[in-house]
Amino acid sequence: MSPDDEAVLQDWLAGDPRRRGALLRAQAGWHALSRARALGPSAEWQGGSRLPVPNLSRRRAFAVAGGLGLVAASVLAVIGLRTHETMTHTGEIRRLPMSDGSIAAMNTESRLRIDMAEAERRIELVKGEAWFKVAKNKERPFIVAAGTARVRAVGTAFSVKKLEDGVEVLVTEGTVMAWSTQDGGDERAIRLNAGDRTIISDHKPAHIRHAPDDIDDDLAWREGQIALNGKSLSEVAGEFNRYNQIKIVIQDSDLAKERLIGRLSANDPEAFSNAIQQAYGANISRTEKIILIGTKK
Repeated sequence: MSPDDEAVLQDWLAGDPRRRGALLRAQAGWHALSRARALGPSAEWQGGSRLPVPNLSRRRAFAVAGGLGLVAASVLAVIGLRTHETMTHTGEIRRLPMSDGSIAAMNTESRLRIDMAEAERRIELVKGEAWFKVAKNKERPFIVAAGTARVRAVGTAFSVKKLEDGVEVLVTEGTVMAWSTQDGGDERAIRLNAGDRTIISDHKPAHIRHAPDDIDDDLAWREGQIALNGKSLSEVAGEFNRYNQIKIVIQDSDLAKERLIGRLSANDPEAFSNAIQQAYGANISRTEKIILIGTKK
């Protein structure tokens, strides 16, 4: 923008504290629209035609999206505040832009408390799982707390997931430091590089494993998918049950141990049951709430 445009924007932002959140939402929407235009129609959609893309200037797009954002300011503008709390419901995956330029992707049934203080950026994972793309700022460390586990980064990308016996950390980019407050604090922090994973627990020492391919599969939920690779059918069924009201029940214990390769949409348990039926000839019965998978043939 020109200096005059920048001045107008800053005056507008100063007029109402809710407007910064609306602007962030508009920027995220613009990014998504740009990506959709670049991708074009799906190659799998035979006969599909390209939709016309409105010829909007960036300022006009911000104005339109910003106006829509103000209508729901009580819900959306909280992103621009220093502290707030946000959550996802069953089957919901949310991409959350933060006021410092960082981005969080929240998995189903997760809750975050965010505090963007001047000295440091502190995030508390209350429940569930989240992946963070951290904006670089050496003066403001980015710290995620999950129970007694802590993960610190400056500019990197990683995920944090609460487990029954600890907290799992997966690093997709850069380097992070992780430690338990019950085990000597950050003085005994371990260093994790891209492709590394570990579990921070109060009961056992952390073991670092380098497994970038596994990490990519475990984070398939960011694209709304479930990776079947390396998991038993019972484990995959459990994953589908996290995202859907219709639950999958596998009756055959031998079938539950079998494994399939590939990825499926997290909100399509029918595709998973059909894949099992085709691969193993299992009997499938359905009700409004349950997909019952019987004995394999």
